[in-house]
Amino acid sequence: MDEHPGAVRVREILAVARNQQLRGLLEYWLAIHPPDRLPARGDFDPGEVPAALPWLVLTEVERDPYRFRVRLMGTAVVAAFGRDFTGRYLSEMLTDHEIDYSYLHRIEVAETGLPNYRYGDPRMAFKLDFGPIERIYLPFAADGETVDMILGMTLYLARRP
Repeated sequence: MDEHPGAVRVREILAVARNQQLRGLLEYWLAIHPPDRLPARGDFDPGEVPAALPWLVLTEVERDPYRFRVRLMGTAVVAAFGRDFTGRYLSEMLTDHEIDYSYLHRIEVAETGLPNYRYGDPRMAFKLDFGPIERIYLPFAADGETVDMILGMTLYLARRP
């Protein structure tokens, strides 16, 4: 049997991912990924990736139109934004959210069922001063196909002198 496209994509990301906590999350997601469908949120045990918890953001996917509600926001992400957006929609926390990468990349994940990876300078203002970010969005689907949750991990990397 061929490997699921989501698992193939994560293996490609593992080849370039820099941060060990992010790599650990990717490896765990692969471990819970069924061979023929996407994992469900219920398959994910946060206790298996404790080092990743401060940087995780779990968003619920709503469709027609797309909206993303924050279900969980890790403490490192709260510190970067300067406030906790748990229970709020991305549209409430981002100016011009329709053109923001965090919104557009989540739509891509919801439509394709494929993880999305980004490394580079942030494109939004944060409370903290840092250099590049390394970020992953991983899909979950209760029915194995229709993405209903997206787990994100964003790492705020130190600026080089």
